[in-house]
Amino acid sequence: MKIDVAAFREQGWLVMRGAIEPSEVAAIDAAVCDVAGWADTDGPGLHHFEQTDAGAVLARSEDFIEHHNVLRAFICDGLISRVLGELFGEPVLLFKEKINYKHPGGGGFAPHQDAPAYRFIDHHISCMVPLDPATEQSGCLYVAPAPDAGTTRSPGRASMMATDARGRIDESLSAGLDWRPVLLNPGDLLFFDSYTPHYSDTNRSDRPRRAAYLTYNAASRGDFRNRYYADKRAAFAVDGEDFDGARVRISIIDDFLGRPVQR
Repeated sequence: MKIDVAAFREQGWLVMRGAIEPSEVAAIDAAVCDVAGWADTDGPGLHHFEQTDAGAVLARSEDFIEHHNVLRAFICDGLISRVLGELFGEPVLLFKEKINYKHPGGGGFAPHQDAPAYRFIDHHISCMVPLDPATEQSGCLYVAPAPDAGTTRSPGRASMMATDARGRIDESLSAGLDWRPVLLNPGDLLFFDSYTPHYSDTNRSDRPRRAAYLTYNAASRGDFRNRYYADKRAAFAVDGEDFDGARVRISIIDDFLGRPVQR
């Protein structure tokens, strides 16, 4: 399968259609169902919930690869890491892994770049692995050309946009970006780097819009996955699990628009 490295470096993202065979998608889907079940049984992983009009639902699971062989093999040893080796120009290491479930009524994310939330290294690339169709109705991702689009950037050569106090892209800048919906089906992959502006809306459909988001860094920079999760857990222990009682805290920055669960 041809990997258009030049296109990725030009715009900051790359879509690969039909990259994963249906049988492998089915195996990943079953594995994700396993992880979702852990959230209800006090199982392994880090899990976050949000409030919807239909009640409390699972919003995100992360930090789970040590506990599931299928997901660990797919995430660490499969096609994605090989593609990322081409995009980075060297071998890669997993920085973090998460599943966003986006149940009906599940919150979206305000316009942001990932770089402020991904500490310790200044450049990452993430891969979105959809398990349900990502449509405008179900709250697909929107991306915009990165601030330095057209400069054929290389890893680490990118621009950080001005943010507000919450870590979101300043509204005056966000309003001027050329936002484009990324419509995906299971089997497709979306690669985007940590400086690519993106956001998503509330899921207005009647079914979940689940997707895994797998983030990597160049191996030459070091292995920071354990440190990332230790740092995140420590920050949440100090700061709590919501922002001002109005939004769920599932990230280091305040970009998620989901509502805290009603106690």
